[in-house]
Amino acid sequence: MTAFVIACAAMLAAALLWVTLPLLRPKNTEDAAQTRSERQASTVVIALFVPVIAAAMYAGLSNWDWKAAQVAADNQANVEQMLQQLQAKLKENPQDEKGWLLLGRSYAALERFAPAVDAYQHAYDLTKGEDVDALVGLGEALVMVDQKELSGRAGKLFEAALEKAPTNPKALWYASIAALQAGDLRLGRDRLQMLLAQEPPEELRGVLQRQIQDLSQQIGDGAEGAASGAPATAPPASPKPGEQRVIHASVSIDPKIQQQLREPIALFVLARDPSAGGPPLAVQRHVSTDAPLTLELSERDAMLPSRTIASVPRVQVVARLSRSGTPQAASGDFYGEADYDFSKDTGTLHIVIDRTVP
Repeated sequence: MTAFVIACAAMLAAALLWVTLPLLRPKNTEDAAQTRSERQASTVVIALFVPVIAAAMYAGLSNWDWKAAQVAADNQANVEQMLQQLQAKLKENPQDEKGWLLLGRSYAALERFAPAVDAYQHAYDLTKGEDVDALVGLGEALVMVDQKELSGRAGKLFEAALEKAPTNPKALWYASIAALQAGDLRLGRDRLQMLLAQEPPEELRGVLQRQIQDLSQQIGDGAEGAASGAPATAPPASPKPGEQRVIHASVSIDPKIQQQLREPIALFVLARDPSAGGPPLAVQRHVSTDAPLTLELSERDAMLPSRTIASVPRVQVVARLSRSGTPQAASGDFYGEADYDFSKDTGTLHIVIDRTVP
């Protein structure tokens, strides 16, 4: 905007010189007879009124929103001031890991990715690589600076984040791209399926579904590979009645927890392998107002076709009230859990949500 105003002022000055110079330099004797004061008066009138008229015409005919431009300038000034204040605080307390994370997010939001890398690196160092937000933020900033980082350090950061938070959406997205770039179509597709299982917005859901379908067609096999022979776009084949593993469970909320719920929040019921990490073997999403409820967890609820409740002898079933709306556990979430052994248990598993994630 400043450059535009300067350019307009320069053009207006040139136009004024072109108009007024003939008045100051008469070309014939008749003009020379005109008094100098008259010529000067005419020049002053033109020099004063032409800019005023030009400004008035521009203001009246232009569609430029001057108020919006001023608001944007004020907002930018406020953002810069807040960044300076945050930087000053971090200078006084360089061990504030949350402050470095906030600074990294702020720079990333402003698309200043180089300083975002520095801020996230401080957070990463302070948390010794244990904070998921620092891992994902640093990886994303590195990719925005140089996309080649996705096959280098950034890719490793996303993998480390998934080890700690298997359902982190950003880590899954970037890690799926990294897998596809490396030629591992099956891993890339599986990670996109995990994203799809988190019920993203409808417009993103459509994109993911199309991408998964295209990848499945390229792979040409089922989720288990050529040995399975099942179509990649279809869910795991259902065995004959009585052959498919099913967990019958009832979920209720402890009255003390129920009193703390001010509004409906997401309720996830998931089965996981207690002897190994990784994504859940099965997951369903409900709402807190659905409880108490009874449900069936089966192989159809798998996040990855290659890992279902049929692949392990026992599982741990967790019911979690998630404030963030994602299956990943976070501080302040409420949960209950119970073990289920397929060789022993056949009845309904009763789970009471009565604990809080520290």
